Amino acid sequence: MRLILIRDFQGLHYYGYIPETNNARKEQIEVFELTKEDEGLLDKDFVTPVDDLCHSLIDPGDVDFLNADQCRLLLVWLRKRLKDPLEPRLEIIYDVLVRFAQKAIELVTGIVFDL
Repeated sequence: MRLILIRDFQGLHYYGYIPETNNARKEQIEVFELTKEDEGLLDKDFVTPVDDLCHSLIDPGDVDFLNADQCRLLLVWLRKRLKDPLEPRLEIIYDVLVRFAQKAIELVTGIVFDL
């Protein structure tokens, strides 16, 4: 389980609209590893509101991709959510997602969610 910032699409293969990162060059992606416990936290606090907002299919046990436009929506949600009390681990994950979303918007790329 991991979050993957795409820095560059060049040479990546796709499964539908989702960039496959297994053979990506090290400099093409940035990875944040998630734990099994993170899956439950994200399922409870993140998945449904973000899926509804971004019209995405993020789900535990599945892979989805948010493009730069969806990352703009995600960033607004994250900034608002970070103002409320959170589990300490969620705060860490959301801080990473803020950074990833900002970079994806800047580079016009996106984030792969491999939950």
